[in-house]
Amino acid sequence: MTSGSYAYFSVYTPKVGDGMTKDRTAQIIRVSIRGIAVNLLLAAFKAAVGLIANSISVVLDAVNNLSDALSSLITIIGTKLAGKAADRKHPFGHGRIEYITASIIAVIILLAGITSLRESVDKIIHPADASYTAVSMIVLAAGVATKILLGTYFKKKGAALHSDSLTASGADALMDSVISLATLIAAGLNLLLGWQLEGILGAVISLFILKAGIEILRDTANHIIGIRAESTLTDSIKARLNEYPEIHGA
Repeated sequence: MTSGSYAYFSVYTPKVGDGMTKDRTAQIIRVSIRGIAVNLLLAAFKAAVGLIANSISVVLDAVNNLSDALSSLITIIGTKLAGKAADRKHPFGHGRIEYITASIIAVIILLAGITSLRESVDKIIHPADASYTAVSMIVLAAGVATKILLGTYFKKKGAALHSDSLTASGADALMDSVISLATLIAAGLNLLLGWQLEGILGAVISLFILKAGIEILRDTANHIIGIRAESTLTDSIKARLNEYPEIHGA
């Protein structure tokens, strides 16, 4: 720990396998399973509304919910793999697998954004009449509220459990709520005024989705490469080390 009169230290990932780590893994999996269940229900309802109303944006929204369920499944797999105990080849454990799963989720977000942008541009070039009802509007509104609640829940749990995968899923869900809100607004304008704005609103929202995916991918790449520890952590470690009279500097 010491060399001459100076102490050196490194910030490392704690080994897994203790009770706290197992409890964290179990909590992340529980949260992800809840997300899968909610997204599958939303996908079923939105697909039904989209097919009945002949709305491509609502159908795409349903497909997006299926991709969110896939994101949660990836989070579960990544969390299980990250929870593996340290071994000879990986003495610091497998915790960084969570960053890899967060990157995969970011790629899914980017693909969803690209698909949404392509379909929106096609909708602008080749507009098609949609037929909404009061029931379909209620379903879409409920979907927006559910996505906001789910995204907030994921982000809160992700921060509490220090899970980048859950945080990424939360950001994805919140962006989806914006997509659903845009779809709801377009449906309302179509129902009340007969305006066809699905394509334009979809294109604008697609750009925001792409921006969110790029930011998540950038942040997780920084963690994989390795970034400087927060100053509050390093300062506390230095202060603790300097409490010992044998250490003249850290």
